[in-house]
Amino acid sequence: MKIAILTPTIAPITSIGGLGDILEDLPKVLKSAGNEVFVLTFDHQGKISKLPNEKIMELYSKYQGTEFIFDVIKAKHPLSKTEIIAFSNPEINFLDTWDPVKYEIFADLVVSYLSEIPNIECVSGHDWPCGLAIAKCHEKLNLPTTITIHNEAFKGPVKEYKGSILSFLELGIYYSDAFNTVSPNHAEEIRNLDFLRNQCKVKPFHGIINGIDSENYNPETIIKRTTYLSSNNLNPVNYGYLENYKISDASKIKPKIKESWFCKLNNLKRYINDWNDMDKSKLSGTDVEVYGGLKGNIKTPLLGFVGRATHQKGFDLIFETVPEIVEENDIMFVMLSKGERIIEEKMKEFAESYPKKVMALTGHCPPLVPILYAGCDWTTVPSLWEPCGLTQMESMAYGTPVIARNTGGLSDSVISLHPNPHENPNFDMATGVLFNDYDKTGFKWGIEHGIYWTFYNLDEACIFINYKHVSCPESPYEENSPLSIMMKNCYNHVQKNLSWQNNDSAERYRALFGGAIYKHYF
Repeated sequence: MKIAILTPTIAPITSIGGLGDILEDLPKVLKSAGNEVFVLTFDHQGKISKLPNEKIMELYSKYQGTEFIFDVIKAKHPLSKTEIIAFSNPEINFLDTWDPVKYEIFADLVVSYLSEIPNIECVSGHDWPCGLAIAKCHEKLNLPTTITIHNEAFKGPVKEYKGSILSFLELGIYYSDAFNTVSPNHAEEIRNLDFLRNQCKVKPFHGIINGIDSENYNPETIIKRTTYLSSNNLNPVNYGYLENYKISDASKIKPKIKESWFCKLNNLKRYINDWNDMDKSKLSGTDVEVYGGLKGNIKTPLLGFVGRATHQKGFDLIFETVPEIVEENDIMFVMLSKGERIIEEKMKEFAESYPKKVMALTGHCPPLVPILYAGCDWTTVPSLWEPCGLTQMESMAYGTPVIARNTGGLSDSVISLHPNPHENPNFDMATGVLFNDYDKTGFKWGIEHGIYWTFYNLDEACIFINYKHVSCPESPYEENSPLSIMMKNCYNHVQKNLSWQNNDSAERYRALFGGAIYKHYF
C-alpha cells in the first residue's frame, strides 16, 4: 500500500509534544510492515533543511494575493530513515509552528505535490493542521483519505469551503473516507460530540491506541538515547550516575539515578547549563530554567511529571493537591514542562514555595526526559482528558509506575493497583494507580494509595506476596517489594502490549486505510 502521511511536526526534529513522537514512529512501523510510506510536512525553523537533503522541485502558492515560492526538499528521518518531503520557504518557515496561515498554504502545496505522484492509494492526515489538506485531496485529487484526531479540543480556524463553514478539523473529518482517534476508550468518549455524531454513522470510525517504539524507549539503551537527543553533544554519564539497565536490575539502578540526578542538584544544574549553552538549531528543544530544589535521600519517594504546560494536563490539580501532599508526607516532586506562560509562572512560584521538596524545570529538554523517568519512583498524569497519552507509556518503559486519571488512553494503558488490595492483591499485574474524580480528593487518593503500598506499608503488603515464600522486604527497592514487582510489570506491559512492535495498532491503521479505500471507491 502506498501511503502519503501529512503531519504538522515530526520528532525529534520539529516536535514539542506527543503528536510529533507518534509521527516519528508510525511511518516506520507501517514501512516495516511492507507499505511504501512518505511524510509531508513543513520545514519549520529550517530544521529539516539542515539534514542531508535533495531539492527535488519548486512549488508556487498564493495566499491573499501574495505569491510564495517553496523549495520541495527530500530528506531521510535521522533514526527511522523514513522519507520526508518538506516544503521550505524562508518567510513561512519561521512563522509559529501552529500558525493557521501555514496550514492553509500547506493544503495547496500538498495537492500540487501529490498531483505529480503516481499510484497513491491513501492520504492520511493528522490533527487539525492537516484537515483542509485532507478535504482538498479528497475533492481535487479524488484520493481516499483518512484523518486522525489527536486532540479534538483543538479544531483550528473556521473556514468556508465548498459552501460549508467548518473548522479545519471538521473539514478533514467531513471529507475523509474514514477517521480515527488515538485510543479505543477515547473513541467511545467522543463519538457523541455534535461534530462527530453524524460522521460516525456514515463512515468508519476507529479508536487505535498509540504505541511507543520499544527500541528507542528502553532502559537498556538509555545512555545512547539521551546522548542522541542532544545531537551527541552531552553524554549524561559525565554529569551524574547513569547506566543502561535491564529491568531485572531496575530496583538497584533506579534509586541510584534518583539520588545522583535529583537529590544532588549540582549534577542536574551542570547538565542543564551545558544544554542551555548548546546550539539547538538542528534539534527540538529550548533552554531550561530551574526553580526550587530537592533535599531528600535515596529512601525519599520521588514523584515526577512530564507534559505540556496546558490546562488539559491537570495543572490545577497539581497546584491544589501536591502542596498538601508534600506538607503531610516525606515526598519529593519534580516537574518538567513548557507551554502557557501563566502555568510556567505558577510552576516557578510553586517550586520556590517548597524549595526542599519541589523542583520545577521550565523548558523542553528531550534528553532529560528519560533520565527523569528512570530516576522517579512514580510518574503522575492527572489529565482532565487524555486522548491517548505517551507519558505513561514512556514512564512504564523505564520501569516507573504511573498515577493517572481514569480517562481516555490512560484507562487503556495503565493497569491499576486494586483500590483494596486486601480484596484483590494484584501486585503481580499492576503498573500504576488510576483515580476517577477530577478533584483534589481523587488525585490525593491516587498518590497516597500508590505511595502507601510501595513505601509506607511494606509489612502489610508482605501479607499479599508471601505466597511466593519470600522474606518480607524491608526496603521499597528490595527484590520482592511491591515497587520492585511493579517496575517489572511496567516494562513487560509496554513490551508486550504497548509497543508498536508488539501491539496490533499498525495493522489497525492498515485496516483504517483499507476501509477508506473501500468507502471511497465503492
